[in-house]
Order: sequence, then structure tokens, then C-alpha cells
Amino acid sequence: MKHFCLFVCCLLLPITSMGQKTTIYLDHSDKLEFNNEIWPDCQILTGNVQFRHEDMLMSCDSAYFYDKRNEIIATGNIKMNQRDSLFVYGDKLFYDGNIRLARLRQNVRMENNQAILYTDSLNYDRKRNIGYYFNGGKIVDNANELVSVKGRYYPNTDLAIFQKDIVLTNPDFVLTSDTLHYNTRTDIATILGPSDIVYQDSTFIYGENGWYDTEKDIAFLTRNANIHDLEGHFLSADTLYHNHRAHHTEAFTAVSLSDTLQDIQIKGNYGWYNDLHQEALITKLPTLYYIQHTASSSDTLYITADTMQYADNTQQYIKSYHNVQSWHTDFQSIADSAFYNSLDSTLYLYGTPIMWNDSNQHTGNEIHLKLVNNTIERVFLEGHAFVFSKTDSMVVNQMSGKQIIGYFNNKRMYKTEVIGNARSLYFVEDTPATEQEEATYSGINQCESSQLIMYTNDNNSIKKVIMSPASNGTLHTPDKINQQKVTRLEGFHDYHNLRPRSKEDIYIPKNKETLKADNAAIKVRKRRRSND
Repeated sequence: MKHFCLFVCCLLLPITSMGQKTTIYLDHSDKLEFNNEIWPDCQILTGNVQFRHEDMLMSCDSAYFYDKRNEIIATGNIKMNQRDSLFVYGDKLFYDGNIRLARLRQNVRMENNQAILYTDSLNYDRKRNIGYYFNGGKIVDNANELVSVKGRYYPNTDLAIFQKDIVLTNPDFVLTSDTLHYNTRTDIATILGPSDIVYQDSTFIYGENGWYDTEKDIAFLTRNANIHDLEGHFLSADTLYHNHRAHHTEAFTAVSLSDTLQDIQIKGNYGWYNDLHQEALITKLPTLYYIQHTASSSDTLYITADTMQYADNTQQYIKSYHNVQSWHTDFQSIADSAFYNSLDSTLYLYGTPIMWNDSNQHTGNEIHLKLVNNTIERVFLEGHAFVFSKTDSMVVNQMSGKQIIGYFNNKRMYKTEVIGNARSLYFVEDTPATEQEEATYSGINQCESSQLIMYTNDNNSIKKVIMSPASNGTLHTPDKINQQKVTRLEGFHDYHNLRPRSKEDIYIPKNKETLKADNAAIKVRKRRRSND
């Protein structure tokens, strides 16, 4: 009876003074014992133990309560309940009521709204309302599961901070990082260190700063941001905005889109990419780098324009619009638009195009360049085709017709075929007695026929001309070499001032007004002839 009265008194009286803010109250215990020899100043509590500290209720199977120190050591079915909104569970607890710090160990679980934190070692600072673990933990909510070595959780703001070996697992993707903030209410992860996002559809994203909305599948990444897939497409930029559900990625500043299988790279300062259709648009100084590796060297074709479109689906093409210029060690070109088909390695030039190779200039309504290892194999000139090869300011061999096909070998045009209204003008060169002698010419030959084939030697001198049907033409004497009417075919125009001089020069706009005026004059002459 005496023990029972003592137990009831302990339930009714506070353990320490009521005036202290950090006072812990004992609300219930089935059994209470004292053993000052073994545990001085300690109350031993067993069976349905319940404490109350400010707005926190605590229960357990057994506890050692140090009233003077205002501390609790508890074991078994520990439950902490704060305002009926935050619940913490564990097997062991050390609680310091003076600093309001709870240290929970083994099978620890913290529940707040829809988020649950699992760990074996959790320190819960009630003063700042922070739970932190340091030896591995996991947070699970309706959308994701997050695992890390170290972490902190702020129940008031639903913010979790993760550090070291972070893995965020979602049914659609896995995010790994070394520093990550995650809001369990908004499902938004803030990325503060090197992070990878790997989707189930084999899309890979990397960034070192930014955020990811795990509910909407939207990412905003900066600092070394890139996205790639298993099919060789790689997009990087200073800033990436990726909407995975829409299969859409926007890229800002220092944009680079690579097709590693085709050895193609496009750079610019703005672009977007659709990974479903494998299509992209690049603007703000876009440049195409087409790299071909051979056993002896690596040649790169550079093409720039105002806008470039890329596709790697059934067609595999790159379209370039407005102010198109290209540069390669073997050839250069300008055009209003271009179309590169990687399936047949052909570059199509449209809108007053010009192509230069060595001392040759090629013009036509359209120019098609068939490339092998970035070297010209053939060139097709369609409509008002004109080719000339310049030896010096006066000696210029020329050909024109409806269509011209040039054949190349070892980067040199060795054969030229003119189809339809074939006209040629070439300087008949005398054979020099020695290699040191300057070239001399015995005449200037003008020919017209339906078709014409011309062969040249290594120094671009005429080796053989075949005309069908045969035509005698006109052979002018050498003294007329200074007469433009004799030495130039109709439609001849030298646009050497428009020729890109280097890969840096392709970014300087070329004034094509003279070229457009010349083309307009050709159309006027054509209409007049048809009227006559």
C-alpha cells in the first residue's frame, strides 16, 4: 500500500519546478523504482511509460529518468508525438530536456505529413525543429524514395537536405547526387552538386546546379549541364530546361548538339531538342562541325548560318537557313540555304550558291556536293551552270551549260562534264621546253555543243576536250588575250571577294547584292531570247 501511494504521488507532482521552461513531466508509468546505489538520482520506470515536455508527448516500454539533470534514457517502442503532426519512433532514446535534443537509435522512423524518414541513428533538435542523421538514412513520400549517408529534415518547412551518396528513386527515373535539397510538399529537388538523372527510357541528364520537379518531370540545370541518350545524341549548354513528358529540351548559351555516330556537332547560343522525334533547332551563330576521321588525318567541315535544323530520324538531315557559309581546307561555299543529307553524304546549296575549289569557281541555281570523308567526290551544278578555273588575271578557262558535273580525285577536279547548251572557252597552252619556263598560249578556243567533256592535268591545264556532236568552234589568236569579248563567256562573273578565307571568316556576312543582280540580269536575257 505504501508503494502504491508513492507511485500515485509521483504521477501527480512535477519532477522539477513548474517554473522552469524545460521541465519534463511524468504522466504515467505502471511501475516506478529507485536504486541510488546503482543509479543515483534516477527513477526506473517500466510499463506504459508516458512523459510530457512542452508540446511533445513521449511514450516507451521502460525508461531511466534523471530528474535533476532533466534527462531521459528510454528503450522499447519509443514514440514521440508533437502537436499530433510529427511522430518519431525508435528502439532507444536519449533525451536532454534542457537543450530539447532527442537522440534516437535503431529502427528510427520520423513521420511528418506524407513524408517518412527511416534511419538507425537520428538526432532530433526540438528547439530548431530539425532531425538529422549521419550514418545512412532514407526519406519516402508519395512520389520518391531518397537515400543518403547524411541528411537533415525540417518538419516545419518540409525541407530535407541530403549529403553524400544520394540516390533519389522514382518509378520513371533515378537521380544520384552528392548534395541535394528536397521539399517533400512540392516534390522539388534543388541540385547543389554533381548530379545524374537516368530515365527508364535511357535518357541521361547531368548538371551541377539547378532544380528538378519530380512530380512534373521538369528539370532546370546549370553548370556543365548536358543530356544524352544511347543513340549517340549529346546536348550540352550553360543552361538546360528539360520537360521529360513533352520530350522537349531548351538550351541557352554555349549550346552544343552532337551526333557521335555521324561525327556531327552543331554549336550555337540557343536551341531546342525533341528527343521523341530526334529533331533540333539551333540559332544565334549556329555552326556545324562535320568531322571525318581517316587513317592519316581528321578533316572538319565548318558550316554556319542564321538558323539550323537537325533531324536524325528516317531522313537524317541538317537544314541551314540564311547567310549560309562553309569552309574546308579543300573547298568553300556560300548560299542562301543548305541541306545536308547524312545518308548519302551530300551537301545541297540553294539560293545564289557559289562553291570554290582550288582555283575553280562553281555557280548555278543549285549546287550539290557529294562528299566522301569530307572530300569532294563530285559536284553537280543545276541550271545556269558555270565553272571557271583561273590561272592568272587574264587566263581563265571556262565552261557553262544547263548542267555541269565535276569529278574529283585527290582533291582535284580532273574531269568536267557539261550537259545541255554546252559552251567552253579555254586557252590553248604551248608545251614548255622545260619546267622552269613560263606558260605560253597559242590561242583561245571557243566551242559550243550539246554535250562536252573536259579533262585537265594536275596543274589545271586542259588535257583533252570531247564534244558531242563534234564542233570546230573558233580559235582566236593570242593577241586577243586582253579582249573581254573574246576571253570571257557570257555569264562570267568572278566573286572571289565573297569567298570565305578561313573558318573564322565564315562568321562575317557576305554582301551578295552583286550576285543577285547578276542572276536577275540572266533571267532578263533569257526572257528576251524566248521572245525573239
